[in-house]
Amino acid sequence: MSAVEMNMDEDILKVRYLKTSKIILILAVIYALWITILIMSVYFLGIYKLAFLTMDQWIISSIIILGVFVVLDIIFILHHFIVKRKRIESEKPKPLFYKGKKLHIYTLPLDSKGGIFSKTYVKIDEDNILNLRFQMIPPYGLWGKKE
Repeated sequence: MSAVEMNMDEDILKVRYLKTSKIILILAVIYALWITILIMSVYFLGIYKLAFLTMDQWIISSIIILGVFVVLDIIFILHHFIVKRKRIESEKPKPLFYKGKKLHIYTLPLDSKGGIFSKTYVKIDEDNILNLRFQMIPPYGLWGKKE
């Protein structure tokens, strides 16, 4: 799977989880309002017809349902984080090898692009090689200055 496909999958997951989180939040607010109205109607107004369950059962059910909503949101956030981390890991450059040994590249001057470079390979140890790249001719030296 390429980085572009992973990025698209990450965006699709983000949109889905955002919509689902909004629905969960709306349901949680509606349920909390229902419990509030139910408690107020029973304790302050004495209307027991709304309460099909006891107050303890309503409160326990609200704790359980709101807990499930919170756990679902946490799962959504963690899954999105894991997918994002996998994409970032896949975009990291892979180590380079030269003749079966790990290649470390050092360029002078730093971050120079273009021009002609000399390449010198230096054996560091049994598993590592250093590639020293020195800029011999800068890019403007090849093509002249642009005016």
